[in-house]
This record gives sequence, C-alpha cells and structure tokens, in this order.
Amino acid sequence: MLVRALEMGVTSYHGHARILIQLRRRRERTHESVGNASSSVGASLSVEEHDKTFLVSPNHIFSCGFYKGGKNAFYFSIWFTNTFDKTVIWTANSGVPVNGHGSKIYFNEDGNLVLYDVGGSTVWESKMTLGKAATVHLLESGNLVIKNSSNAVVWESFDSPTDTLLPLQPLTKNKKLISSYYRLYYDNDNVLRLMYDGPQVSSIYWPSPDSKMFDNGRTSYNSSRIAILDKKGRFTSSDGLNIVTSDFGPTSVWRRLTITQDGNLKIYSLNVSNGSWIITWQALILVCKVHGLCGNNGICEQSPNPQCYCPPGYEMVNPQNWTKGCQPMFNNINQAKEQVKFVRLHHTDFYGFDMGYNASNISFYDCKKYCSSASSCLGFSYKLNGKGECYTKSLLFNGHKGPFFRGSFYIKKRNNSNFSTISAAAAQQSHLICKNISEVVASGEPSHIVDPKLRGQFDHHQAMEMVGVSLSCMGERSQRPTMDSIVTVLMSCNEDDDQTIYA
Repeated sequence: MLVRALEMGVTSYHGHARILIQLRRRRERTHESVGNASSSVGASLSVEEHDKTFLVSPNHIFSCGFYKGGKNAFYFSIWFTNTFDKTVIWTANSGVPVNGHGSKIYFNEDGNLVLYDVGGSTVWESKMTLGKAATVHLLESGNLVIKNSSNAVVWESFDSPTDTLLPLQPLTKNKKLISSYYRLYYDNDNVLRLMYDGPQVSSIYWPSPDSKMFDNGRTSYNSSRIAILDKKGRFTSSDGLNIVTSDFGPTSVWRRLTITQDGNLKIYSLNVSNGSWIITWQALILVCKVHGLCGNNGICEQSPNPQCYCPPGYEMVNPQNWTKGCQPMFNNINQAKEQVKFVRLHHTDFYGFDMGYNASNISFYDCKKYCSSASSCLGFSYKLNGKGECYTKSLLFNGHKGPFFRGSFYIKKRNNSNFSTISAAAAQQSHLICKNISEVVASGEPSHIVDPKLRGQFDHHQAMEMVGVSLSCMGERSQRPTMDSIVTVLMSCNEDDDQTIYA
C-alpha cells in the first residue's frame, strides 16, 4: 500500500509539474513576444504572426491578437495571458472568423481599428475617425480602448461585450452577453434574464418562469437596468439580484462572469498556481433546466451530468449536434382516419407551448381523450399531485426528466406504430379482467390489484410496467409483443426505463 501511495504521489507530482512547466513556457513565450500596452496609428499585426501579440496590458494579465478558433479560422480577441486554456474574454469578429492567410488587424491613419480578411475585405472595425493623434490601449482591466488627441476614451471593448463580463464592466439595457443561442439581457420589464433564442422558438428560463418575479427576489420598479461584478466577487443588478461568490472577499483574485455554451451563467475565479478556473457561482444547478439544450422533441436528463436522448419513436436529426433535436420516425397522424396511442415517459415534462386546453380537477381519461381528438396535440402532461392537472402540448420543446417532476408525459403516436400495445376497445371486448386492467393503466394507480399482504410495500413504477405487459399479452395475436420485447420491458423495471404504452 505504501509503495502504491508513493507511486500515486509521484504521478500526481509529475502531472502538476508538467502543468507548471507548460505555464512557465507560455509566460516565457508571452514575454518574448510582448507587444506594447499601447500603439499609435499605423500599428498592425498579420494573422501569419498569430504567435505574437498586438497589445499586452501593463500588468501582463491580458493580451490581444489573433486567436485560433479552428482550422484556418482566426479571431481578433482579448484573452487572459497566463491561463492554461488561453481564456478569451472578448472577440471583435465573433461568429465571423478570418482566413489564416492574408488577414490582419490594422490601426489605420484615421485612428480606426480595422480587421481585414484575405483579399482586403473589412470584417470588423471600430468606426472611428480621429486622425493621426489617436492611440489604442489595452488597459489593466482588460478593456481595449481608443483615445483621441485629448487622451479621452472614445471607443472601448467594454461597450460591446461578447460572452463575458470582467470586474467593474457594466451590463446595461443596450448590452447583451451572447453564447450560441443563449443570451443574458435586460427585458422590457427591467428584469435581468437568460433566454434561449433559437432558430424556431424563444423562451426564458432564468429566473424561473414558474415563479413570480418577487418570489425570485426581483423587482421591475428600478428602470436603470445596470448590473456589475465587483472585484470582491459580488454580482448585483438594479432589479434586486444580489449574488455573492463562494470565495467572496479578496480583491486580488481575477474573476469573470460568463454565459457558457450550454446556456448557464457562471462566475469563475482564476487559480494562478495552475492557470485553471474555479466555478464560484452558477445560475442553474440543474443544467437540464436550461432551455433548448436537446433541441426539438429532445429530452435532457441529469444523471448526474446532463445527457440528451430522444423519446421512443424518434431519432436524432444530426448525430453530431443535439441542439438540432429529434425527429419522428412516423408520418403525421390523420386524426379522422386512424386511432392513436400514447407512450408514457415517467418524471418527464416538456416546458411551455401549452395548448388552450389546460386545466385542473380533470381526470386522466378526459385529458387523454382531448389530446387524442385534437390534431395539433402532440402529447400531454399529467401531474400526480392530487390536483388532476392536465397540460396539452402543441410543440415538444425543453424536454427534461427528473425526480423533481411529480408526473408523467404521454407522447402521441399512431396506433400501428411499431410498439407493443392494445387498443382500449379490444381490451373491453375480451375478458372482464382485461377491462379492469385497462382502467388501472388509465388511472395510473395499481394499488387495488396488488396483493394486500404486501401492505403497500411495492414499487409503483414496476407494478405499472408489469400491468402494461400483462394487458399487451391479452390482445389480438397479431398485436401481442414478442418475448424479447417483454423481457426487455421487465428488465427495464430495474433500470427505470420509461416506455410504458397506453392506447
């Protein structure tokens, strides 16, 4: 054991040593190619020299220049100099990379900072006309500024953030943080919100749309619309938001607030010993609460990390990109000509896009009946909270599964889809026991048919799975499930597989 511990210690030591050596080499390269903290008109940097910097802040914390974003794709960016992953905090040409050959950044004779692509086309510019007395600076705060002949700041990168706020950089009503389809912004009611703004739909997911504004600790009375992260680690907003990071206090710690690619909002602190970042606060603990993660028809499950999957009868649109969602493997349902069935997804819901028929104090049967007859209804949610809450859906988006949802979602399919089931009419035409079991399936409550000797000590989900299997086995021979499918369902009882089927 002692030898093993020593081996592990040596391995750990070498791992940390490699990181420190890489950081030291990066610092050495940075100091070898250090640009000035400021430049006059005429300064330029070609993309072929992307290993050099255009400017470096006086404290050497920030650098700006060409950042490689992919094969033959470069961005003019600002980044933390000595972070392990060269963390970018601002990009001029976000989403529009320039070519790896022939591109350059140029502070021209008019005092205008211009990014040229190959061939000389302008990709981005500061739109300044100041003359030869203008200067460009990268400040110790990470702010890239242009000053006029009076040394006054007339343009600054802090006015056009991309996905990150630095300490003392204000977010105001005319500014947004954007990452992919996600944005942090001030809404018309003066509240700071996170929104998914996709190609098809848009929806707000933070603060919780299920709670009232005041319950979320927000107010709409202050119209100043300003938010700021201070050096101690406190993030405050004019709508009443007041966040304190887990390492609140030291002003020597470098921090950043970033909206991530997965739509979460996080505050990070820099670990200077290895150049890595530590999360000290995040808006959503359950990432599956972020809208749009798994696209149209997709479902997100926190287990414990978020994972996307398609419901039964659906497949991924693009295996390389979950945001494209899932598509049905069946044609549109013609309500007038064919019967439908429903597949039950336990502890699953699709947020938003409710139809007009949403009610409480309604039976499961009536809820299912309405969705069966409505051509625009793709499924319905039914909560097991004693209130009989029914929510019919015209669009399946923002799907999420978790124990926090006390209910199930029932997704609609045509009756001849390749899933083992039996129609309610066929069940009623067979034996009386079939009718009783059909009613159990419809109600979702098996307790009155379970052996009373168990005294209620049974797994509700497993009981319903077994009832569903028994009902399917008593249908028409052509509609009965295969033995393989029965075994699969029974085995899934132990795996919490959620594919119970209802006609």
